[in-house]
Amino acid sequence: MNHRPLHIHSMLVHGVVAFAPLAALSLVLESAGSTVGPAGAETWALLLRGSLLGMLVLALPSTISGVTERNHMYAGWPPSHRAKLVLSMMLVLLVAGELMALRGGSGPAVLLSWFGLAVIVGNCGVVFGLSYFGLKITLGRQGLGGTSYVPDMDREPPVDILASVAEYSGEPPKLIDVQEEHN
Repeated sequence: MNHRPLHIHSMLVHGVVAFAPLAALSLVLESAGSTVGPAGAETWALLLRGSLLGMLVLALPSTISGVTERNHMYAGWPPSHRAKLVLSMMLVLLVAGELMALRGGSGPAVLLSWFGLAVIVGNCGVVFGLSYFGLKITLGRQGLGGTSYVPDMDREPPVDILASVAEYSGEPPKLIDVQEEHN
């Protein structure tokens, strides 16, 4: 029975996309000293560091699996794929730098610093760019703009799909015996 293989890249990138805004929100709440229920500044600090670490840990295999899966599906490197590769490397370097900065610092991070801007604007901006190009690659023609679809009967000359498959109408249907497929 035919089945689609797992697309590791598609599964990994969702974690990266989720961790970027979580890290940004955690930084804002930590630097403001906010308390939400039982969660205080220590919780936000842990969430910030965990989100950044999670982003780095997932961004590396996401980038590698994106390159290897792309090589199996496409003959060349279109501009959208090159942009994703550059953005992926930028994200890895940015998050690695942020984690290095957190390692040496003590106390809550300041919002209006290079670190705060990197976590809030940099990470989220790069992840937005990656999402944009990823969806553009994945969805192809699906979008708000017009598509290149032309109905068969509007082509020159018109295409009658029934005539092109008529030769196969006499063949018996192809049946799958479910009892034999489980072996």
